[in-house]
Amino acid sequence: MSVELTVVALRWLQVRAAVVALGLPVFQTYADDPAPGAARWITGLAGFVLAIGAAGGLLAQTAMMAGGWAAALDPAALGYVIQFTGLGMAHIVRAALGLLGVAILVIARDGQVTRTAAVVAFAGATASFAWSGHGATSEGALGPVHLIADILHALGAALWLGALAGFCLMLSRVSRTPVDAMARSLARFATIGTAAVVTLMITGLINTAFLVGADGVTRIASSTWGLLLLAKLALFGLMLGLAAYNRFTLTPSLAKAVKRGQPAPSLRRLRISIGAEMAAGVALLGLVAAMGVQMPPAAM
Repeated sequence: MSVELTVVALRWLQVRAAVVALGLPVFQTYADDPAPGAARWITGLAGFVLAIGAAGGLLAQTAMMAGGWAAALDPAALGYVIQFTGLGMAHIVRAALGLLGVAILVIARDGQVTRTAAVVAFAGATASFAWSGHGATSEGALGPVHLIADILHALGAALWLGALAGFCLMLSRVSRTPVDAMARSLARFATIGTAAVVTLMITGLINTAFLVGADGVTRIASSTWGLLLLAKLALFGLMLGLAAYNRFTLTPSLAKAVKRGQPAPSLRRLRISIGAEMAAGVALLGLVAAMGVQMPPAAM
């Protein structure tokens, strides 16, 4: 595998792990706990994968910047990337916060305080992606606006996709999860999900404005970054459609089915819809990982 593909693959691994590590414990704070023991274990595993992925990503980024895999193991090259680039420091911070979140979950007793502390650590790790992509590249007075928008974009994605991971966990344990608990959790997610989507739309527009620029609009369809953006928007539109279907059709249908005592058909439709939404989200994260190593129109 080429260095660039390795960078993309490891970035994809990291963003998927961050989504679960941050989004799942947040989901547990407002939804009926999908599976206390399993959710804690999955969150810890995701945090560990995030930390390992960040360490591997640092080596791969060093190799890409220095021109080969040999440089990735060169202390001088590695030290330069860590000390003098925001990208290198972001990987170190991400790995450290990922391990901190795991340590909190392993050492501390289960409870709201422990979960909140882990969420803070994983939120910091997720925010660090802004320094690994294009979010920290804008200069001038508006540079911080781009950076903040990128951070909020990453956090919004984690809240949305992390909740989907929680629902997938609940649906996989439907025999041990009360159906009415599923219905309540879906209803509570409506507000959180809407806030996450609005955040993603606003910050996405801000990021696109910075990365495309007024002169780059005509180059979107002729650049790799632009084509990836169009594919990302298509998947985002699909996810919005599925989310709307879940909220306005399947959730009310499940609530009514619970009252009738016949929830099985509604649960089956919900499982298919949420599974499709989650699959689209995972694919979208892959596109985001690939966009991070491509040159946006504004930089051409």
